[in-house]
Amino acid sequence: MKHVIIGTAGHIDHGKTSLIKLLTGIDCDTHKEEKERGITINLGFSHIELPSGESCGIIDVPGHKDFITTMVGGACGIDLVLLVIAADSGMMPQTIEHLNIITALGIKNGVVALTKIDLVDEELAEMAMLEISEYLEKTSLKNIPVVGVSAHTGKGKDELIAALENAILLLDEKEKGNLFRIYIDRIFSVKGMGSVVTGSVLSGGISLGNDVYLLPGDKQKNRIRSIERHGKPVDAVVRGDRAAINLIGLKNEDFKRGMLLCEKQLETTILADAFISLFNNAPALELWSNIIIISGTFECQARMHLLNKEVVQPAEDALVQLHLSQPAILLNRDKFILRNTSGDITLGGGYIIDAAPLHHRKRTEKLIETLANLSVNILSDNNINENINLLLNREFRPFFIDELAEKLSLKKDELKTNIQNNSCQFFHYENNDNDILIATKFDEAFTIKILKILQLHHKQNAIFAEGLESGEIISKLDLSKVKSGKMYLELLLQKMYANKQIDKCKKTWIKWGHTPQIDSKFENEIQWIENEILNYKEGKPIQSEIEKKALLQSIPKAKIKTYLNYLANSGKIKFSGSDYIHTSLLDKFRIVLLKALKQKEEGIVIAEYKEIIPGTKSLRSLLTDIFENEKIILVQHDAESNTKIIITQKGKELINAGLS
Repeated sequence: MKHVIIGTAGHIDHGKTSLIKLLTGIDCDTHKEEKERGITINLGFSHIELPSGESCGIIDVPGHKDFITTMVGGACGIDLVLLVIAADSGMMPQTIEHLNIITALGIKNGVVALTKIDLVDEELAEMAMLEISEYLEKTSLKNIPVVGVSAHTGKGKDELIAALENAILLLDEKEKGNLFRIYIDRIFSVKGMGSVVTGSVLSGGISLGNDVYLLPGDKQKNRIRSIERHGKPVDAVVRGDRAAINLIGLKNEDFKRGMLLCEKQLETTILADAFISLFNNAPALELWSNIIIISGTFECQARMHLLNKEVVQPAEDALVQLHLSQPAILLNRDKFILRNTSGDITLGGGYIIDAAPLHHRKRTEKLIETLANLSVNILSDNNINENINLLLNREFRPFFIDELAEKLSLKKDELKTNIQNNSCQFFHYENNDNDILIATKFDEAFTIKILKILQLHHKQNAIFAEGLESGEIISKLDLSKVKSGKMYLELLLQKMYANKQIDKCKKTWIKWGHTPQIDSKFENEIQWIENEILNYKEGKPIQSEIEKKALLQSIPKAKIKTYLNYLANSGKIKFSGSDYIHTSLLDKFRIVLLKALKQKEEGIVIAEYKEIIPGTKSLRSLLTDIFENEKIILVQHDAESNTKIIITQKGKELINAGLS
């Protein structure tokens, strides 16, 4: 079974709905206003059981010019068009407009039903067929059969059904994989069941019990309770099926026109790169144009920026960036129609090249070349690796594989299968369930950039053995806001480590072979600084005093911080905030205090603390902060603001082990 959807097209009052009733026995005009006006306003739905056993969904679209938006919503997702032209009228304005839309949406298969042949003689019917065939030669529907039929008498019904059967045989197999998506064209409530949505499955498939999201904006999963295909209960539906889906938890008021169901959350976009083609009768469009974009049932105003031209003329193509007026769910390859802002002229159509691009402030030759290649390859299932290369080479960053799968409208597993035959143009990092891909040239560029960052750090901090932590490196690479940035950096650093380009030093990364550069002048200056710190035996070191004395030794102020960090890394001093103390003094004070507290486990008060640790208040405050952070003492305050210092279990263990 091919799972085919047939859509009607044609001018108002050419007999589309009557023809569908003849073929299926179902009247698609169910709306009261439709009955009164004799035209189809909303989409009509039915299905036909063909002699071959194929069950095809049929969408009856409105032919009136006021309802082109509804027509586009119905045409999106159809596989085969049933073009309806009345023998007594011939080609009409809406016939041509519908044909243009069908061409823009990429529909290439169909049958022409020449209706109302009971109202004309044989010669006039033959002339109409010839006129239609000649016109279709200039469209995507050239060489499709033209079959005369009368909905009133039934003449030509069997021939039309046979032509539809043959047209279905000529259809290509459905593209495999892909995300399940379905634009919702109707939602209604069924007593005892809740909300039911209907639509044409655009891609992928879904089964009973699966979860889906209502997009854009729905953060909650909706469980599928039941599915119908062509009026019959089924366990699953796939691309090309008309489906009615009963959802648990969805309310009618949650739905707005333009929403769709999808098997996973998708990000909205307000920018999209696209390829467009203007119709022959469309006006020329300038560098910036206000237009309406229609994709499926979604419609919004947009500003369209030409990227490879200053003006696009009728019947010409162009690469553009669309600036949407509201967030949309769009994927690469999605087809759309362009209309003017008044909504009375259909300008042309196109398809999405990149649904999540950067804002192109400059129209560079490289950008245009990349988009031109994408526009050629993006529609082909045979160019997945080429499309991966093109997308990866557009942005100087890594991508999770599910990000790329979404851009290519593929499932992650299908994309992983394609990248097994790796291309030298991109590097594949295996990462459990979510691999990372990056253009080879960008991977090499990040490698070089990391080496330069570390080299500069070592030059500016030559006396230190340590380098930079991963968090410091990622901020210098501008990867912190990239979805895959943190994971990519860790994988890249590990690769560089394995290749002996970088090494580890404590918690930092250093260039391979890096050693501290220490000369006699440095040793003399650092020894002088250390001795000065040791002189503060009854108070914390005062930075300003040390800096003044250092100037007398020809040691500039700028060097003091570097020397202090070196002493800290060497274990000679201990920082607490911006304050510090020599570790030999700290060790002495720790032993003295813990021994005193061990003798008085109920704790000591401030007066006793002063006796145990003589010196300045600032010194005792510094020691208290350090020892509290070491969790060897506990400072308690009672209701009367009295302070008591108590030894902790860790402090007792330290004394007992003789490690203090």
